[in-house]
Amino acid sequence: MNSKKLADTVINVFLVIVGVVFFIASQKIEVGAAMGQGGDFMPKVCSTVWLIISTLLLVFNIKADIPPRAEAVRIKTFLATLGLLLVYVIALKPIGFVICSMVYMFLQMLLFVPEDKRTKKNLIIFAVISVVAPIAINALFVHVFSLILPAGILK
Repeated sequence: MNSKKLADTVINVFLVIVGVVFFIASQKIEVGAAMGQGGDFMPKVCSTVWLIISTLLLVFNIKADIPPRAEAVRIKTFLATLGLLLVYVIALKPIGFVICSMVYMFLQMLLFVPEDKRTKKNLIIFAVISVVAPIAINALFVHVFSLILPAGILK
């Protein structure tokens, strides 16, 4: 196993462990709703999805043959994603879910899409998705789950 594959395997094992911790922690959340879905529903769903995806990443990484030149790009993308997530979490309460999610989603899409695919058409698609998805998610949480996400400056 080359050093790149070993590093990816270690990261993927770490992601699986974090997924297990999230899943266990989500099981300890109190339901809090007499009818319908409580506050424990989405954390359980998200932790389960995290666990499935991280396990699949681990399995595919072990089977994959990754060229060495892709290593630098993947590390930069990984670190940039961690930085974006950190800023997102810090800004979530003061700025609010909708605005933070719009900015985060757009920047994350720019980060993952190669520069040659960043056409005007794709940027418009990214912007539309980045605006519509957080608004729809917020509406879903408010109207279906009766849960309020951080409003921030939109109070």
